[in-house]
Amino acid sequence: MSKKEKQVVKASVLEKSPASKMNERSDLFDKINRWFEKHEKIIFYSLLFFSTLFSFLLFDAKVSDGGDDSSYIERAWSLLKDGKFPYYQGPGYPIILSMIVKIFGLNVIALKMFSVVCQFGFVWFTYKTFVKRIPITVLFALISFISFNHYIQYYSGQTFTETYFLFLQSICIYIVFKIIDSIKEGQGLLDDLKENYLKWLLFGLLFVLLSISKSVAIVAIVAVVFYFLLNKNLKQVVLVLVSFFLIRLIYQYIITTIYGPSTSDQFEMILRKELYKKEAGYEDLAGMIERFFNNFNTYMSLHIYRIMKLRGEAYELTSIIPQLAYISALIIGIFTFLSYKKNKFIFFTSVYLIVLCGGIFFGIQAANMQDRLIIIVIPYIFLLFFFGFYELGKKYSGLQIIFILFAGFMLLRTIGTSIQKENVKAFKKNLSGDIYFGYSPDWENFLKMSKYCADSLPDSVNVLSRKPSMSFLYGNGKKFVGQYMVTSMDADTVLMNWKKQNVQYVILGNLRMNPKKNNGRIINTIHRMIGPVYQKYPQKIRLVKTIGKLEKCELYEIRY
Repeated sequence: MSKKEKQVVKASVLEKSPASKMNERSDLFDKINRWFEKHEKIIFYSLLFFSTLFSFLLFDAKVSDGGDDSSYIERAWSLLKDGKFPYYQGPGYPIILSMIVKIFGLNVIALKMFSVVCQFGFVWFTYKTFVKRIPITVLFALISFISFNHYIQYYSGQTFTETYFLFLQSICIYIVFKIIDSIKEGQGLLDDLKENYLKWLLFGLLFVLLSISKSVAIVAIVAVVFYFLLNKNLKQVVLVLVSFFLIRLIYQYIITTIYGPSTSDQFEMILRKELYKKEAGYEDLAGMIERFFNNFNTYMSLHIYRIMKLRGEAYELTSIIPQLAYISALIIGIFTFLSYKKNKFIFFTSVYLIVLCGGIFFGIQAANMQDRLIIIVIPYIFLLFFFGFYELGKKYSGLQIIFILFAGFMLLRTIGTSIQKENVKAFKKNLSGDIYFGYSPDWENFLKMSKYCADSLPDSVNVLSRKPSMSFLYGNGKKFVGQYMVTSMDADTVLMNWKKQNVQYVILGNLRMNPKKNNGRIINTIHRMIGPVYQKYPQKIRLVKTIGKLEKCELYEIRY
């Protein structure tokens, strides 16, 4: 027997030795992996079912008082009825909503059901994207997280862009992984294109749609290019750029030919110091760097841990811990390097989330601290964290039981916070025809006044509203003039500006500053403008209608 044959026999004996079998039995992760593989289909479909169930448990038939979600609907309506292309804040989502509006009209429940469908698709494609590509325990941890986490599920019952974007993003990553699977060493660029032209066509179409769905998503193409450069796949870099920019140019040509040039300069808005105050000026290089680190500290030390249920729900500025942000970045860096060595699909995901986070931190004004801005990358941050700790557990088996117990506790905690009976009750009431049920009295009176304006005033009349998109939605599609900030407190200037906008009526609501508590503090933007007018020219202000007694809403006619 040769020396090589002896080594093979020895290795075979070692594989079957009692010590080897004992090590295999003692590896908890291997046991869990085998169990998941045995019951893979039933586990996945069970999670998909519960994800859809939770979407309905958290379904909210009302629009939020923030106004962004109703603004998307209004832009979809304007595209459909007025032929006005929704350049502002990315046209992708309003284009999709316009198709639903075409069929169902301004039916809030029908529009929100699209988000439920997107949540279903997001879970489905996330599974299809990562199955057989990452450890199955890590896969089902990810599917459980996106199925039960109430921050993610909240958007499945809303008309914000987040769930739609998560769904579209999951398809984009799926097609990238298909391209990675198709890479062959030594294959020429034209041969690759000829063999995979459908994949590259889909890649271009999907990433263009992604880039017009959120302004920050334009950096997604940077992540793909960077990944292929790191792996020295130069022909894939060329095909990525050609397929994306060719389809993007065709899209730009078609849209500008039909609807005219863009009416919204997204880059200019990104550079503003204050998003809604152009006159505040623009950030210089130092300002952009300061913005990056302010956002970095906020999101990396606060929001990602709140969403992953590792910090409390409530937050204040004092909750921001810069040291934790840097520790989080260090962990992401270490696990990204680990994934580079261990799993190319996790590594791509790491590169993608790092680039997208960079785009968010640079592109969003630091005063805008909404957790929904980071929700689009949270599933992949969770995936990287779970994969990293899984690999540590594989190396140090003593950590496995601690890790599994902690993961189980967090899952139960997440499920507990995702069950909200109040939403189910409100949903039933809204379905039965009570469209205002669930709103506080201030909002109920305001929305009823918006409907009164639509029903009782001529269509040609312009009505000023602090929340024009909300007024539009509950005013059956009537357009309202928006007053988002105090532009002047001089009576003559106020009247001059309103006259330029042909404002004939003003809705004066008493909307709470604290939505959960009536403490007397209200959003007084319009109050501060109409007050000086009334004091100087009382004859020019006439009360037309009052709705409600507590937190009432009033309608005034303006006489120039």
